[in-house]
Amino acid sequence: MMNRTLIRPLCLAGCLAGLACLSPLSAQDYPANPLEKEGYRLIFHDEFDGEEIDRSKWIPEYLPSWPQDRSVCQPTYEMKDGILRLVIDKDSKNEFDPGMYISGFMSASRTGMHHYDPKRKALHDIKTEATQLNQYGYYEMRAKMQAGGGVHCAWWLMGFEDNPNQTCEIDIFEILGTDVDRIWSTVHSWKDSTITYHTEHPWFANKKLSEEFHVYGFDWTPEGVAVYVDGIPVMSHRAAIAYPLVQIISLYDNRAAKDAWTGTYDPTVPYPKSFDIDYIRLYKKIPEGYEAVPADELQITEIEPARLQVRQGEAVLRDIDGHVSRELLCTPSFVNVHYNDGTVTQQFVEWEPLSDEAFRRTQEAGTVIVNGKITGLPDTLLKGKEATLIITTTKTDKK
Repeated sequence: MMNRTLIRPLCLAGCLAGLACLSPLSAQDYPANPLEKEGYRLIFHDEFDGEEIDRSKWIPEYLPSWPQDRSVCQPTYEMKDGILRLVIDKDSKNEFDPGMYISGFMSASRTGMHHYDPKRKALHDIKTEATQLNQYGYYEMRAKMQAGGGVHCAWWLMGFEDNPNQTCEIDIFEILGTDVDRIWSTVHSWKDSTITYHTEHPWFANKKLSEEFHVYGFDWTPEGVAVYVDGIPVMSHRAAIAYPLVQIISLYDNRAAKDAWTGTYDPTVPYPKSFDIDYIRLYKKIPEGYEAVPADELQITEIEPARLQVRQGEAVLRDIDGHVSRELLCTPSFVNVHYNDGTVTQQFVEWEPLSDEAFRRTQEAGTVIVNGKITGLPDTLLKGKEATLIITTTKTDKK
């Protein structure tokens, strides 16, 4: 489908000023990139070669705290020939909100995640779990979109909300069925006052995003973020996001849409409607001074303890709309794991629940240490290592 000249989005400047001097590439010109990228380590990927969504890689639900009937959060999809096809049919049961049908899945889930409507209460107590959390790196998806009024496809990242203010949302793309050859790439700060809102939405004269597969890239560094389509930079923004984000992939069919952002619902568009995904990959850049290490030689060199500091008498358990869990509010859900190739990954941890006595001790000046099980890494790499959470309670100043 393409020539063999590989154009790497990782090497392109994230400056939209360069758009004017770049020639648009068609899907036939731009290859589906190989798994390996020079100077990077592949830390997460799904080629969707199975028959069902892989539970070791994804949570097969979409924001399950919010609808009355949790079953509507389960994705409707097909997997065939290495393609995951999110599907919404005419008689689909996944009506998330009145008139809004959604098929989606995530890399992490917890009670009250993404409280998008302040009037709503979390109706379900959700297990806190994550198959993949990440801070910094290069993401890539090869996908084909859906046309039609009221429809849009989205690939987005958001904070896991260990701290309730860590709510940044990055829409790598939202592609509307009424303007299907335009990509909307947006940074939402929400409750995170350290980040500013930013959006860019170029339109492609020579691409058919709903008729062909295209490669969507997202580069995240400590300084900011950038989005690419087939190697062409389409958005860049300075944003020092200081916490891991989770992935959400979703197809929306708003049958109540009328003169909305996604247009007016068009009943003439045939069902089923779909969002087709070939692969999703995530890479970590190998730092200067290090070299790539063969998979069988990769070793963990350090597991940083997670840390939480509270003031004397102010520690509280996480309570989301009356759903209480046996952990302190703002407890980190991950640890940073260092490797002999210089890379660092963020691994989800299942912490031991706080006993009544442990919780009492967090109210007093001193240190409480909690152990936890690291998930998402093979036993051959972990070799029995556990995670440690250090909770430090400082004295309250007396006036």
